Amino acid sequence: MSERKSRSRYEKTRIISARALQIAQGSPVLVRVPKGMIDPFEIAMLEWEKGVIPIEAKEKK
Repeated sequence: MSERKSRSRYEKTRIISARALQIAQGSPVLVRVPKGMIDPFEIAMLEWEKGVIPIEAKEKK
């Protein structure tokens, strides 16, 4: 993601939840995961903080 827009808490929750589901189903992780961290939601949160989640939310017009 080249430009990170401000997201509402609902968009943030939806994006992180979708990414956590992907990770739980075996998608590759996009960040270095600390030893012992196995919870997909925590990993998705780590990816969100680093800004590497490959999911975009489109706005309604």
